[in-house]
Amino acid sequence: MKIQVGGLSEGAHEYRFRTDAGEIVLGEEFSGEVTVEAVIDKTGHRLALKARISAGGSFICDRCTAPFTVRLTPEYRMVYVSNETDAESLDPSEVQVLPIGLPVIDLTDDVRQTILLSVPLKLLCRQDCRGLCPDCGIDLNTGTCDCTSESADTRWEQLRGFTPDSN
Repeated sequence: MKIQVGGLSEGAHEYRFRTDAGEIVLGEEFSGEVTVEAVIDKTGHRLALKARISAGGSFICDRCTAPFTVRLTPEYRMVYVSNETDAESLDPSEVQVLPIGLPVIDLTDDVRQTILLSVPLKLLCRQDCRGLCPDCGIDLNTGTCDCTSESADTRWEQLRGFTPDSN
């Protein structure tokens, strides 16, 4: 996913890339095609990139342990400048200083990192996933169980009568 920037004219330029998830080393959770739609706007010695990414992943639900697939569609922005002084006024996480005369920008590493950072910390097959019964282990999304919800941890019984004003 390389963009030729040497000799690029002023203005906006659109690019579209398609690659396999394995080619950019995303990991075993990701498969299929990764697409990147990028727009670079060149103004003077500054290149402003906006990229939209689409990648599919297969995960295991954290609540019910069912496998599921999801399409991640993260976006990121990057500003490429030719000297350090231009970078000082910008967000450090969204700026890269390029060596003068660099003819090509490689987006592969930024795309990989953006996809990996877009994976939710809590992986759910769906927002209303009910998970597994803590007693018998049945998937509560597909059925019900006969377990009672009254089972409590007896270690906490002594605290039942405690109130903040009881000191």
